[in-house]
Amino acid sequence: MKSLLSEDQIKKVFFFSDEKRPDPLIADEVDIVQFAEKLEAVLRPLIAAEEHKRCVTIVAHMNREVANALANQHP
Repeated sequence: MKSLLSEDQIKKVFFFSDEKRPDPLIADEVDIVQFAEKLEAVLRPLIAAEEHKRCVTIVAHMNREVANALANQHP
């Protein structure tokens, strides 16, 4: 699966989220690009499912029959 994030975007997020936590998770040997790609692979189906639910809700306001058919589709 091709990543939707560029390496520059991944680095921007990584350095932007450099907040100090009281319970830090320290990983010295982490490839941030690979980590971001794995994170994206896990989150992409969850995000797609949420988008699908939202689409069904929006379509339901216009046409309940179409919304029911759409709800039976997998994202």
